[in-house]
Amino acid sequence: MNLVLRKTYKTVYIISFMTFLVRAGQFMSMPFLAIYLTHEKLFTPSQIGFVLGISGFFLSVTGLINGIYIDRNSHRNTLIYSLFLAGFCYFGFAFSMHLFYSLLFLNAALGWFRSLTEISTVSMLAHYTKSENLAYAHSARFVGANLGVALGPLIGAAMAAQHSLLIFFIAGAIHIVLGVFMLFSREKTKYIKANQHAFSRNFQEVFKDKILIKITIINLILWIVYAQLDTTIPQYLASTSTGKNSAILFSVMMMINALICVICQPFILRWAERTSLKISAVLGSIMFVVAFFLIGIYPTSVVMIISVIIMSLAELLTLPINGLLILRMAPKHLLASYNGLANVGLLGLSIGPVIGGYGLRFIEGSYTFLISAILPIIAACLYLKCSLVYKNIPNMGLPVDPLMIIDGYDK
Repeated sequence: MNLVLRKTYKTVYIISFMTFLVRAGQFMSMPFLAIYLTHEKLFTPSQIGFVLGISGFFLSVTGLINGIYIDRNSHRNTLIYSLFLAGFCYFGFAFSMHLFYSLLFLNAALGWFRSLTEISTVSMLAHYTKSENLAYAHSARFVGANLGVALGPLIGAAMAAQHSLLIFFIAGAIHIVLGVFMLFSREKTKYIKANQHAFSRNFQEVFKDKILIKITIINLILWIVYAQLDTTIPQYLASTSTGKNSAILFSVMMMINALICVICQPFILRWAERTSLKISAVLGSIMFVVAFFLIGIYPTSVVMIISVIIMSLAELLTLPINGLLILRMAPKHLLASYNGLANVGLLGLSIGPVIGGYGLRFIEGSYTFLISAILPIIAACLYLKCSLVYKNIPNMGLPVDPLMIIDGYDK
């Protein structure tokens, strides 16, 4: 572990810690927003759904435009102003609880600024990391994100009991402080030359890459599948068991998911690199199939827990690897653009709950999960078609073991 720490830039750990704080702020405030609006009966359920869902929609659909913008400007400056603007959005929530359109605008803007923040940090991570340590850096940031996702709701739950809007000021302050830190940070970093190509040329270059398009489609499929864990499964549990028992079971499942993601992720990513990223990704897709098949045929509490363990490992074998593949294959002048297009796959987090909801409404719950098991099979087939060859990787500065990369890259 000490060797790993020495191999990685200090900036990487700063970015990872920032990611942890940003995710913690997001996940302690957004669930509370849903609870507060519902408890106070300020809006209808459909209006609350629109307010909560619009952030993720803007996060995904603005990804490519934001990525091209970041490539043509300073990653660091973009990160600074996106942190400040996101912080002010959180402050705005506290003053707009009775104004539907204000909440809608603020959460849409927050999704846009989150996209800028995410893409900027990933791009900086790649630029400030030695190529041979890129997997370590990517792993560190992913662990930071999962810690924030795990701890944020615990803080939010404690404050939700008091129905205090202070939580939005805390989340906003986190972003403002991080923005001030980056503004005055004197950390030595490598000079990053902005991409001076025309906007249309960047757009065309990104869409020429067939492998990137396939990975974006894979991301979309896997996020649709993963969204079932957060939305469809708890609804199914609530409809088939008592409220208290379903809440306890789902809490245990989410705790297991968070622990596995935080503890196992560095080891799984390292194992994947030493074997084959393609084999790991296909294996992860198959594990998603197995998990949903088990839930579909025998949805008991024990099977649910076994399935979430399998699903958590499947998540680690696919989603982080997709990010690492994009970092490795992206040309330096299009690094943010590549990540921006891949972010379009996050639309799956909005599409997944809709598919699951209709499935639970119109067909039996077990059949919904069996149908969900089909989607990862499609992802596995796309992984097998994504073939990379080391000599054709645009980012030739990355010394990559051919075993770590998918065979045969052809744009």
